Amino acid sequence: MLSLRKLILIAASLSSLNSCLYSDLGRTIGSIGTEVPRIVPKAATAQNIDVYCGQLYRKGDRYFVALPMVWVPERRKGYEFFPLYTASNDIWNDIKTYNRPYTEKELKQYPPGLIYFEAVPSDKSLPGIRNKFITHFQQRDKYGARGIVSAELRPVTDFNPGEAEHLGLYGIDGAPHRINHLGKRHTAAHTCLLPVQIAARLIDIPLSLVLMPLSTPIICAALEAEWECAAPYWDHSRLYFIHTEPMYPAEDAINRFPSIPAYSATQEWPSKT
Repeated sequence: MLSLRKLILIAASLSSLNSCLYSDLGRTIGSIGTEVPRIVPKAATAQNIDVYCGQLYRKGDRYFVALPMVWVPERRKGYEFFPLYTASNDIWNDIKTYNRPYTEKELKQYPPGLIYFEAVPSDKSLPGIRNKFITHFQQRDKYGARGIVSAELRPVTDFNPGEAEHLGLYGIDGAPHRINHLGKRHTAAHTCLLPVQIAARLIDIPLSLVLMPLSTPIICAALEAEWECAAPYWDHSRLYFIHTEPMYPAEDAINRFPSIPAYSATQEWPSKT
């Protein structure tokens, strides 16, 4: 028996779809009583791009990052945007979505906690992107950051910031993607609705097979006409095919304050100006 994903993918392929809607009732019911983790941005740019910063620590020759995190209710609305070509790892969780992401102001309304990671030089850096482990500015940028961390962040549970040297606030590349290991939290309401969720997922199959071809010309025409109501949101908390995105918006700081080369544990650390 074909799964829901395979059936929808076949329908999309046969119809040569560019974008359309599919039924998402099962996951929407599953979102009831469900919380998801989110990294709280430091700020948002004029282009509504979230800016992520974290506190950087050094302990011996190891570096650690503390990021502010909150748990928020999962948002789903019963249908979802389906792009045939996607920039994410999963076409069912593409960065384009009709489920509105949380804004920086909304996330700051929840009580934050800190989550710790060890920063490790990554072998996934791409030429022309940003391949330094840690870049230091000669002056703080407008967000208060002293530099940028472009690294693989590995979750740690035994780090004590009181036993490490605090190096200050740094911009963190790909920060919202670092908490996927936490999964989701569920309440009793979610558990009670599991039978309904399973039934809704079965209903999603025929609904999607009808909804996708019917919605395609409407969505494509609306997007071509640049109707704002038809344009999906961009959820940058979902993974890209480039794992380090979204990048910290450091162009202004790099242009105004030439960066100091990345430092190792044996070199003198820049003074805290």
